[in-house]
Amino acid sequence: MTSTAKLLHHSDGGRPVTNPVNPVLRTIVAELPGPSWTTDELLEAAGDRFSDALRDMLSRLGIDRRYSVLANYPAVLFAGADPELAVPASSLAARAVRACIDKSGVRPEDIGLVLGVSSSPARLLPSLVCDLFVRVPELPRSAMNLSIEYMGCSAIAKAVDCARWFLTTHPDQLVLVCFMEAITPLSPPLPGRYAHFSEVSPAQRQSTVDAMHGFLFADAAVAMILGADGSGPVFGPVEHCTNAHPEDAELGTVPDGGSDVPVVTGPRRVYTLSPDVTARGTFYATHTVERLLARPDVPLREPRGATALLMHTGSRRILDGLCDQFHVRTDSPAAASSYRILRDYGNTLGCSVPLMLADSVRRPAGHALLVAFGLSFSSGAFIMDVPEGGWMP
Repeated sequence: MTSTAKLLHHSDGGRPVTNPVNPVLRTIVAELPGPSWTTDELLEAAGDRFSDALRDMLSRLGIDRRYSVLANYPAVLFAGADPELAVPASSLAARAVRACIDKSGVRPEDIGLVLGVSSSPARLLPSLVCDLFVRVPELPRSAMNLSIEYMGCSAIAKAVDCARWFLTTHPDQLVLVCFMEAITPLSPPLPGRYAHFSEVSPAQRQSTVDAMHGFLFADAAVAMILGADGSGPVFGPVEHCTNAHPEDAELGTVPDGGSDVPVVTGPRRVYTLSPDVTARGTFYATHTVERLLARPDVPLREPRGATALLMHTGSRRILDGLCDQFHVRTDSPAAASSYRILRDYGNTLGCSVPLMLADSVRRPAGHALLVAFGLSFSSGAFIMDVPEGGWMP
């Protein structure tokens, strides 16, 4: 299957207008840190810090294991230990990039655009994409680059559209996209006792969010190479939705450490989470998918007709709710990767849907549907056309 750009001459002053290119996935590779911990291991390390109701909630997030760039993650969470890096986050990203280039067999000099995608970069400045050029010297120094940072879990849809814009005007070049998230070093320490949301007052809710943060999120890196043609799956069209209600920007925030509040007020930056996140996340996902499937250039008319349904892994509760909204069984083969990635890797923000794409299963030919949504608040949905004979990463 190929995707090519065609030049059409319109009456608008005789200027050539280019049909947009839908990017083709040439290669994708996932890299994980070495250290990992099961939910049972973290609960054991927590000792008696959690109420029975909170322990039950944390055990039902749908996560069996999560990976961390920290060598001593449980000690950081529960014993006040200083974080010890097993692998720097930018090194993990560079590993994914180099493995992706090696697997693809492409010439690095054919890469014309590098996208660095992260909501948890190794440092605020320089950005992830700049650090990639430092750590992967074979990347051409003349390549354009762009940071897509702090866009949360919806970033893959934005990266696909950026690749499309570039490939439409540079169809002879390639786009390298690197997703990297290292959230575990940002998890707040948990020195006290913690209870379930139903057991605390609204004023104490943040303490439960802090406890959940340590169990829900995890670290990963994924790199992919996109081109204007090739034999792999084709991405697009894409639909976006951001801040349908202005107040949705406050559903989840990291309010300190920016220029408005430059001083971090505690041992870690605060991560806030509204109780309305699940309901609003479901709205954004379903609303964006409805808009996408209503487009005349989309060959799919309902989610349950998709050969694969790859949904951001917010939590098992969110996945169950989306399956209900999309009229897809939670145990269906189409939804299997969404649940498996959550179970095996946790919520890795912008890496979650890319990890599903890197999942080592054969995708059947047909139209798959990818849905990413998250804080900011923003969402994106797009089609993935899998060629005849199927595809496996």
